[in-house]
Amino acid sequence: MSRVFLAEDIGLKRAVVIKVLHPELAVGVSADRFHREVQLSARLQHPHIIPVLAAGEIAGLPYYVMPFVKGDTLRARLAAGPLTIGEAVGIFSDVAKALAFAQTEGIVHRDIKPENILLSGGAATVADFGIAKALSSARQQDATGGLTSVGTSLGTPAYMAPEQVAGDPDADHRADIYSLGCVAYEMLTGAAPFAGKSPQQMLAAHVMEPPAPIAERRDDVPPMLAALVMRCLEKEPARRPQSASEIVTELDTTGGREIVGTPARRRARRVTWIVAGVAAVIAALAVPAIRMLYHPVQLSTALNVAVAPFEVLDPGLALWKEGIVDVLSRNLDGAGPIRSVSPGVTIKKWEGHAERTAAVAFGRKVGAQLVIYGQLQSAGRDLVDAKLWVVDAERDVPAVEVEVRDSVSRMDRVTDSLSLRTLVAIGKLRTIGAAQLASLGSSSLPAIRAFLQGAQYFRRTQWDSATAALRQAVAADSTFGIAYAMLGEAYGWTGEAGNDLEWQAFDRAATLIRPGLSPHDSLTLVAVRHYSVAMKSRATRATDLRQAYAAAAQVTERYPDDAAAWYLYADMRLHNDRDLTEREALSNFDHAIRADSDFAPAYIHAIELAYRNGPAVGRRYAAAYLTRKVSAVEETAVRLTVRMADGELRGDALRAVLDTVSPSVAGRAFNFLRLNPDSGEASMEIIRAAVKRIPGRAGAQYKRVLGQHLAFRGHVSEAWRLSVESVDYTAAQLAILGLVPADSAVKAMRPWIDRRDDASFYVLPALAAARDTATLNRLALGAEKVMKTDTSARRRASIAYFVQTARAYSVLASGDSSAAASLFEAVSDTMFTLTVDQFIKARLVARTDPKRALTLLERMTSQGDLISSARQLERGRLAERIGDKERAVDAFGYVASVWRNTDAQPLKDAVKEANAALERLDSDGKVRAVLTVERRP
Repeated sequence: MSRVFLAEDIGLKRAVVIKVLHPELAVGVSADRFHREVQLSARLQHPHIIPVLAAGEIAGLPYYVMPFVKGDTLRARLAAGPLTIGEAVGIFSDVAKALAFAQTEGIVHRDIKPENILLSGGAATVADFGIAKALSSARQQDATGGLTSVGTSLGTPAYMAPEQVAGDPDADHRADIYSLGCVAYEMLTGAAPFAGKSPQQMLAAHVMEPPAPIAERRDDVPPMLAALVMRCLEKEPARRPQSASEIVTELDTTGGREIVGTPARRRARRVTWIVAGVAAVIAALAVPAIRMLYHPVQLSTALNVAVAPFEVLDPGLALWKEGIVDVLSRNLDGAGPIRSVSPGVTIKKWEGHAERTAAVAFGRKVGAQLVIYGQLQSAGRDLVDAKLWVVDAERDVPAVEVEVRDSVSRMDRVTDSLSLRTLVAIGKLRTIGAAQLASLGSSSLPAIRAFLQGAQYFRRTQWDSATAALRQAVAADSTFGIAYAMLGEAYGWTGEAGNDLEWQAFDRAATLIRPGLSPHDSLTLVAVRHYSVAMKSRATRATDLRQAYAAAAQVTERYPDDAAAWYLYADMRLHNDRDLTEREALSNFDHAIRADSDFAPAYIHAIELAYRNGPAVGRRYAAAYLTRKVSAVEETAVRLTVRMADGELRGDALRAVLDTVSPSVAGRAFNFLRLNPDSGEASMEIIRAAVKRIPGRAGAQYKRVLGQHLAFRGHVSEAWRLSVESVDYTAAQLAILGLVPADSAVKAMRPWIDRRDDASFYVLPALAAARDTATLNRLALGAEKVMKTDTSARRRASIAYFVQTARAYSVLASGDSSAAASLFEAVSDTMFTLTVDQFIKARLVARTDPKRALTLLERMTSQGDLISSARQLERGRLAERIGDKERAVDAFGYVASVWRNTDAQPLKDAVKEANAALERLDSDGKVRAVLTVERRP
């Protein structure tokens, strides 16, 4: 968190340590609030706690001062290997005593790790008490909600408690106990519980995976000591020691005797411990609320289990034909080695009846070792008889039968009983070790019914019905996290994308990550949480987006045949990942389509991306989509798209159609076609019709889009007029590319400087084009002064970006390309990046590193604006320069088509250059033919 300095306290003639927060971490931190929070922790006076002596601020950077302690950190000691049992117990006890004292003062450390434990004079002391809490509180006080109230994960990935990973704002002192357990585990075994994983994988493991037993890694650790450490590492805070003083007491009363005991006595105690554990688990199984199954064997590798749709012999139970698949799949998933095959896959691919032969064939089809199939039927008045069989699809062994009979009005109890008994049945067929059932996330039967109904509508793209059902689900249970997440997605497909309802649903889902959910749902909610935070906080946007992508990617890795998971991952990255390429974007949606070709949402953006490669490619995706059961609006929009792209509708006939279709249909068709480089420019006709038909603020927005699209297609004169009228960033692109006179551009855009909004950024490229270095330097200096006094994290981040780009453009305007390249490279992209800035950066990089510049140009930093077409020209030049014929032909072919009707001489020259390159590189058209054939759903 900080830079660390060894200093001398002149007044007292003693060595001290000064820790200064890193500048990027200090953004948005209230120095006063940080100082007050540090004062609270400064009252901690204890032999095993290093006190805070002072705190303050210098040049906007908060700092704090601690005594200098001679000796090593625990991290340095661990570098020499595992500790002796005696050493480990001593440090474990000392740190626990420090935590116990802090807990009596109401202070939580939040970042217990070997680096914060110092060893000196045979004792351990803990540093940085309360600093993570002080930082969090100081940032949360930001008026803009810099870190937001849903909680931000502060800590170190290898030692973070599950509730910290989830960003739970109510995480308490038991999070420190979990972190101490991680440290103790590392002292005894030589490695943290989930060492060797990436940071993202570590965070997921803390939430989902049990650590390997200590005995597997070191066989001389006393069983009671190992058991205490493993209790500290329980996922649920309630299952850990409830205070650090409990740890101290247990170490004092049992730890010493275990250490000095003979090996024979150790073995005897281990047997006693196991017997006691078995007795405890058997007792727990007698309590319905505890869903644990003990099995005294080693964990096996992943076990894929597929739940087939049940045969329903009573129409009144029809909802549960597929509903039982959702519930059982979620409940079983993550129980030991069990991985549930995606319900979407099993529902789509199950074609048999409730019998063994069909189940075995089905298991082979979906790659499952075990298949569960069953029947539901009435059993008298208000009773349901649920029967299922668990079949091993790989071995010729008898199926295991499970039966539950209960009230129809208590289907929640039926599914819970089925889940538990099914888990026992699976244990009879395969080794599953200690397996804990997951939960759907609600115990309300009305909520579960509504969710299952909504999920079925959602799979069939019946968005309005899905939204209505999911609203009922969350109304019945306001803590139903996965229902809120699906509701947010449904809102996005009912024409309400980006509105408050959508983000309110996502925000609520983000707060409902709870222990006991399936790994699938837990990871999905973690992804939604970080994505939701990223959309509201520029200061942490880049970090939260990376965490959202990582969590969503984990779902696709764990469930590679889950179309909904692939869609969520693809959609998040498409809209926000500046490192994504067009090929990667389409490939991600292709994964979703291959997983389940009936999952309609996966086609929407895929069609948009496919039409970028021309009508033939777009038509293939559109045709595949139209064979699905889709809404009337979407079907109309796609059919209109195909007719326009194929040239079937032109002139007056096209305008007549556009005058009659609904705005939602026209908008969807425009999105499908906006990247299509067709000579007829059908997308232009759509947006012009929208500007004529739609008045007010919405009409003004369409006019801005029209200006962007005109520039994209090379109609410079009209694009310039509209961009100035709309105060749009297209003006900056036209200016820096030399498509309008630089002096005229600056004159028109200079008033934007004083707007103090995003428009002020657009002036910088125009000033660079006019070589006005004096104004650029003046603006940078003025912005720096403002940044020093602004307390908003969001505004400070925006101003910092403005200062950096203004200085970069000033150097570029002076003619020093090498220095300008260095400055553009140094511009922070943690908040946002204007597409024109990235384009200029790539151009400058190309002078010395064409391969890297080509990589930068491959990124989808923009779609449907002037830069997105201009970068294809640069991409073609660089690809030919390095000998990449396929990419060069692809890029030059796009330029020749998209700017075919341009009114600007520089772009006309670019079209001639592109055509000449195509004649040179692909005179027979074979490369273009191959590209067209390869791109298919």
